[in-house]
Amino acid sequence: MMLLKAVVLLSLASAPPAKPAASAGCATTNIETALQRLEAHLKTAVASASKDDSVDNSAMYFAEEAVGQTWTIRDVPNGYMAVGNDSFTAFEAALFKNPEGYHLVLVGTGDSVINTAVYRCDKSGWTLEKNALEVPLDKAIQLYDNAGLIAPKGKPGLTRKDLKDWGGSILAYHLPRKGRVIRITSYVDEPDSAYGKELGTLEYVQSKFQVVPLKTKAK
Repeated sequence: MMLLKAVVLLSLASAPPAKPAASAGCATTNIETALQRLEAHLKTAVASASKDDSVDNSAMYFAEEAVGQTWTIRDVPNGYMAVGNDSFTAFEAALFKNPEGYHLVLVGTGDSVINTAVYRCDKSGWTLEKNALEVPLDKAIQLYDNAGLIAPKGKPGLTRKDLKDWGGSILAYHLPRKGRVIRITSYVDEPDSAYGKELGTLEYVQSKFQVVPLKTKAK
């Protein structure tokens, strides 16, 4: 009996430590459930954030606006929902599952501006990751260059200076109805031929979004 106990204790001591389980609020593959939980979180988070005007809480307020929409496309099995309304603003939401929980991504498109909010939900609860989809301007311009949308020096067409001076967003994000890849397209409309062109993707790899230019793959 003593020998059996020793073997059991030795086995327990040599076993790798168990990974902490995601909290109950972060264990779902259902987009509707995820949005409901985010809405409940925001009721507290937004009220708290409103007391501190020294912090940029625009992504949080955008998330509050987005989850309050009436979703007209409900592809729940694939973790995707979308809506469009009379103000020419379109909203999309998608769920990206990972071993620790999930990321819930919200995108709003309209009036030359792209709004995004990305929330990670894991064992520590809800965390706003404001820069999860952010592509630095130089890298965004390089995506245009890789796609052949920047005119050669001295030729008419879109230039790097045009992109640096652009008043709104220069990238648009399109959430997937299925899969883990967000399409990136051009969002400048001068010249017209540049608008809506494929620029690359944001791929969800190891619980992060990686920028992948055209014709390359995430490592």
